[in-house]
Amino acid sequence: MTAFIHKTSGLEQFERLQFARGDVLRFSDVESAVSGQDAVLSALGRSGSPNPVTFPGTKNIVVSMDAAGVQRLIVESAFGAGESAKEISILDRLFVRGLILRSSFRDKDLMEACIEKSGLNWTIVRPPRLTNGARRESYRTGERIPLKISSGISRADVADFMLNQVEGKEYVSKKPSIGY
Repeated sequence: MTAFIHKTSGLEQFERLQFARGDVLRFSDVESAVSGQDAVLSALGRSGSPNPVTFPGTKNIVVSMDAAGVQRLIVESAFGAGESAKEISILDRLFVRGLILRSSFRDKDLMEACIEKSGLNWTIVRPPRLTNGARRESYRTGERIPLKISSGISRADVADFMLNQVEGKEYVSKKPSIGY
């Protein structure tokens, strides 16, 4: 398994993990990392940053995967992105999505549209607020599960679910939410 990262801080503990360092916004870096892989899992984003990374980085990933013949893509988005915006409260739509994290949600919306048009075997995972909690492996998933944008789920549980989707077929070309 290869992790494409900007820096390795904290990941050295994973002995079987190889590292490919680079910048997701630089196509040649992404192309090199995608070559020879069986699947791509992506968890891009900088919450609250005015500089988009999710859509441009995903565009590089999609083009690289197409060129390398890699078909399976599992991507972390956000609960409240795309059409799931209709599932969040009006206050969250106005303040969180529309004001506080406006640029982040716009970036996620564009990313999701790019993936849907890609022709790849994709899964877009929509967690609510991410935490640094431990992996519990007792989360709920589904295309329409009751969540709040402020609900929390650990990054570890989202990663667990995403890794299980590499072989899983249940959510191919679907956008499941995940939460406790």
